[in-house]
Amino acid sequence: MLSIMISGHGDVSLGMLDAFEMIFGEDPKVQAVPFLKGEGLPQVNKKFEEGFAQLNEEDELLILVDVFGGTPYNAAAQLAYGKESIDIVTGVSLPMILEAAAAKETMQLSQLVVHLKKISKESIKIFTEEVTDLQGKENEEDLL
Repeated sequence: MLSIMISGHGDVSLGMLDAFEMIFGEDPKVQAVPFLKGEGLPQVNKKFEEGFAQLNEEDELLILVDVFGGTPYNAAAQLAYGKESIDIVTGVSLPMILEAAAAKETMQLSQLVVHLKKISKESIKIFTEEVTDLQGKENEEDLL
């Protein structure tokens, strides 16, 4: 089984978890680890360790963080170091979380991280490029 932790600066992880739950509903295998103003690495380390302690020993853990090299990433890296059952992906977004949650029952962690990197690039769209691609199509409803 795969569990997911979402972390980032401020309360971004709490907002993303809330948005995720609006779409998927509550999932005990998906949790937020916020890094709040005034906290430092020791406090975030403790939050990650407490969350990790709640998991089953056989669970794999995917940690999604906002920025490579930031405090949430560094705390996650300290937890993950030397553990093959934990991996970290940076650049967390709601589409990434939704994709991870949808695939966590069918993919191993090593497959999922590669999949998320690929799908995240594909999920970025630019309106003017999409409109240009649709020029020549007769039905304007294709924009939506």
